[in-house]
Amino acid sequence: MMKTLLRVGGSAALWGLVLCMLSTRSRADEIVQVQPSAIPAIRFPLTDLQGSIHSLEQNDHRRVRVFVFLSTECPISNAYITTLNELFSSTAKSDKKPELFGVVSDSTAKRTAAAKHFDEYQAKFPILFDSSGMLARVLMPTHIPEAFVLDGNGALVYRGAIDNAWEAIGRRRQNVEKRFLADAITSAIQGKPIEVTQTKPVGCLFETLPENESQSQVTYTRDIAPIIQTRCLNCHREGQVAPFTLADYEQTAKRAGQIAQVTSDRIMPPWIPSPGHDKFVGERWLTDRELKLLKAWAETGRARGDAADLPPPPQFAEGWRLGEPDLIVKMAEPFNVPADGPDLLQNFVIPVRIPEDKLVAAIEFHPGNKRVAHHSVLFLDDKGVARKLDKATPEPGYANFGGPGFLPSGALGGWSVGNTPRPLPNGMGRYLKKGSDLVVQMHYHPTGKPESDQSEIGLYFVKKPVAESLKEPAKLVGSIWLANYEMDIAAGEKDYRRSTSYLLPKDVVMVGVVPHMHLLGKSMKATATLPDSTVKTLIDITNWNYNWQDEYYYERPFKLPAGTRLDVHAVFDNSADNPSNPSSPPIRVTWGDGTRDEMMFCFFLLASERTEDLIHVIFDNLKHDTRQPRKSVEKSP
Repeated sequence: MMKTLLRVGGSAALWGLVLCMLSTRSRADEIVQVQPSAIPAIRFPLTDLQGSIHSLEQNDHRRVRVFVFLSTECPISNAYITTLNELFSSTAKSDKKPELFGVVSDSTAKRTAAAKHFDEYQAKFPILFDSSGMLARVLMPTHIPEAFVLDGNGALVYRGAIDNAWEAIGRRRQNVEKRFLADAITSAIQGKPIEVTQTKPVGCLFETLPENESQSQVTYTRDIAPIIQTRCLNCHREGQVAPFTLADYEQTAKRAGQIAQVTSDRIMPPWIPSPGHDKFVGERWLTDRELKLLKAWAETGRARGDAADLPPPPQFAEGWRLGEPDLIVKMAEPFNVPADGPDLLQNFVIPVRIPEDKLVAAIEFHPGNKRVAHHSVLFLDDKGVARKLDKATPEPGYANFGGPGFLPSGALGGWSVGNTPRPLPNGMGRYLKKGSDLVVQMHYHPTGKPESDQSEIGLYFVKKPVAESLKEPAKLVGSIWLANYEMDIAAGEKDYRRSTSYLLPKDVVMVGVVPHMHLLGKSMKATATLPDSTVKTLIDITNWNYNWQDEYYYERPFKLPAGTRLDVHAVFDNSADNPSNPSSPPIRVTWGDGTRDEMMFCFFLLASERTEDLIHVIFDNLKHDTRQPRKSVEKSP
């Protein structure tokens, strides 16, 4: 009977029921001509009713995002499914396709029942199951349905009614004259000001139940499993880097106390930069509410919960974390690493066969043997120099201490332990010339037994043609680096400090930063001192972890004017108190490529409004680096 009532939008019986349930009256054409308030950053993923994980990082894809709060019980919500389907289908044809999500944020809703309901209504768009209410706490809806539009920067630009179809509860217009949501989406996609930024929604009141996470109603199926699936399973599943899986209730429950401790201490999920800088893409911070739920569950019985609340198991892309690459290149043959001896730096030349010049948006490096692969740097050669060096040696590749043995024509980044592959933001890319060779410099360290490696790299291209991309400002990305090569760390030294600086000769756009040290690293901080003496923190790592090195891309790249001074400060701990110290007792350590040697590098990924300015900065930085002192000291034993 209820299903019949919910499907018949104009029945007197239905609206009698609705009027008993609802106490507010509002008009969708009551327009509030004020800019909506700023919202807290969205820094968490959610699963939809089919189990797919959606990263809601603000804004990881630079797309317009639309959230519409819905319900299985509100008739007005149900009546809008067709409208939202049409909107979803029409916007899917746009070159700048927005992401449209329905959101179920009802503390009493069952996932399976919600999935069945929206399947019956034939919803064509993904519907997020906001079981813990995190998204609702950010956007703060007042009614169901209520729509929210976020632009490509993650800013809230519209909230309110979908259109003016409903004059008030129980009063539906025959003709829809104002399509608030559709107009807001169109303007946001085009980057134009939105004429109407806020309207009063008409619908069911958005109700929230009082929170009481200290009680045993916190369950695995409803509250904990969504956190584990979206935050932990990327590593804590079979075949991945974590030492154990968290794939089910039993595996999670027996480690609940440990999970609560390492998350509250911010050890997990691994993310070593400290707050106080511009937001990075893919920050792995758990929200305060997620931490609270994990702690409460561990302390209040670790209840399993209703099976109907359990999210479907997430689907992970097997093999390539970024999806199928546009091009996969691989070392031509395996390279044999001896059982012992010094670390090796071997350069492998791989032809890149592409029909035209490309901009590389991302790389995903797959080491063939993680036991011996220490790190890799990817150089480009468009002159054939590396091929000659390779032909001069009988073994695969050629050895060279330090760089690739020639002045490269470019670089595509690198890989190290703990690296997370991710695209450059905002359609940016590194230049890859047709006919170039990729020179893969591998750093190997012997394991005590003979090993072999044959690594491969996935390349992901910017979809626009290079010529078209370069017409837009700040799309070409290059890199510079700062280093201090004067390194001589005495055994037992707890706070060995080194610094370096560089003055930018041209205006640039700061895209990202990549710090690098070895096992004695303790902290590294990079800052930018602007010409007006303003100091901006670029990255601050106070607790360096060699096993979790990464590339950090800014969610919103920012301009630095000519005359800005880049400073890098690093601290090293060569004492017995450093648990990462590879030598016991500690020994003297100097600069070097070996794992037991030490380094201080900080790479900066830059773009520029003018391509010639970027090229000028890159070559100026190379000259600056050649002028840096290189203290001659005996190598560590």
